[in-house]
Amino acid sequence: MGKKTLIFAFIFAFFILPQLFFKTPLTLPVLRLDGRIPSFLNPGIVDAAGLSSASALLSNPRLSFQGRVSGAYAAGTNVITLATTANTYGDIDTKNLFPNDTVAIGVNGNIPVGTISASTIFTLKNALAVSVGASTNIYATQSGTLTVAFYTAEAIPVGGSILVQIPASNGAISGATSDGLPDTTTALTSNGFDLNGMTNTSVTCPNGAFAAGTLTAGAGGAGAPHTISCNYSGAVPVQAGANLSIVVGTVKQLINPAPVNTGHTRGVADTYDISIFTKDAANGTGNTIESVDSKVAPIEGVLVSAIVDETLSFTIAGVAAGASTFCGLAHTAGITTTATAVTYGAINSSYTIDKNTAVQQLTVTTNAPTGYTVYAVANDQMGKDGNTCTGSVPILAEYGFTGGSTCIRDVNCGGGAYSTCTHTTSGEWNTAPNGNGFGYALANQSGSDATFLFNESARNFSSRQFSDAENSSASASIMTNTGVVSGSSVYVCYRINIPATQPAGYYFNKLKYTAVAKF
Repeated sequence: MGKKTLIFAFIFAFFILPQLFFKTPLTLPVLRLDGRIPSFLNPGIVDAAGLSSASALLSNPRLSFQGRVSGAYAAGTNVITLATTANTYGDIDTKNLFPNDTVAIGVNGNIPVGTISASTIFTLKNALAVSVGASTNIYATQSGTLTVAFYTAEAIPVGGSILVQIPASNGAISGATSDGLPDTTTALTSNGFDLNGMTNTSVTCPNGAFAAGTLTAGAGGAGAPHTISCNYSGAVPVQAGANLSIVVGTVKQLINPAPVNTGHTRGVADTYDISIFTKDAANGTGNTIESVDSKVAPIEGVLVSAIVDETLSFTIAGVAAGASTFCGLAHTAGITTTATAVTYGAINSSYTIDKNTAVQQLTVTTNAPTGYTVYAVANDQMGKDGNTCTGSVPILAEYGFTGGSTCIRDVNCGGGAYSTCTHTTSGEWNTAPNGNGFGYALANQSGSDATFLFNESARNFSSRQFSDAENSSASASIMTNTGVVSGSSVYVCYRINIPATQPAGYYFNKLKYTAVAKF
């Protein structure tokens, strides 16, 4: 036997052969190192490279707002100017404050912002209820959840835990680190999130045998973060290769920091480290198995705004005679109107639909959020040669007014000396007119905006007078809606009827329609 053969036999007998008594021939060696005595078949443990695929996601990444008032303000004030002392407050302009943000100014809380009128001036929708002194803090809180996700390379043992560390603030401006107010300091290294008085109920641990362990508000600054742990109490270890996630802020939400007040640039995120550890003992204690840092980057929001022009379109259109029915009356022949004239021509006490009725169409389109109203008013009743018809009713027969003027009176639905219809109250004016005068009825062409309808209350021709400016009658509504409309349209059906004794002559008045949008 040669020298080399003897050396091989020695190695085999003293090193390799004894280990075969304790390992099955199919066990494959994996080279790792730890504190145990190493061998090829009983390897040690190499420290893992750390948790991987780690991420930290803020459901709301917008920075909170923290500023101060420029001086003392009395109760009832709603225009606020910010203090602008550099390096003292998180926000010294209004670029991080948007309309409808909710602010707290001292003890005045939950006040929505109205308008941003200048770089340091904003208006409150509700005035201050309590006066505030100079340098009182202004807060607009931005909050949400933080979801931490990661992939394990090493197992988490039974009784182990996951530990998450979230930066906390220790600045004098920020106040407490868990009081529900946004925090800010002079530097990122000392700034952080406010824990908002959370308890374990606001932490959702990974699926499986995990339960919330401890949740502690940190004192803030380097080395004193908020700490959150999830304890593992399963019967077998969490194996390597697990995708795990923790959600913080499910009941009470995590408060985002305000911008640091030294070195922060608008539109550049303040970046914070979120540290994640797996531990071999409960409540985030014991030895670290793996760890990784992820980052979150809260930043100002972007206000996108546009102004939509107010629109109001109102048209008056004539209606030609033809084979149509308006307000229950056939309009087959006779009077054709234009946008600016309703011309009856020669009439007498012999009433016919074709001779004594006329129609115009009113149409409205508007984007006014609270709608519109169309009002109608006549300058007077229909005076002979336009003479003034003083008062509301004739004092002689059906046409004589105070001062000797002669008029075609406003309609007296139902007949008699006094009207049973007015400019605001409808009355039946039968198909064969049971009263004299000039009046109108309404029918919807598109939409349902007519103030009253010709067939309301089972009437044949429910009518009203026009408002009479000479008699100081206020304009009356004939169309209205409480929202936006597109092409809402009504027919105005004019009717005239006179007694046999009405003096001959040329009679007229002037109508004015006014559309008022409510923006």
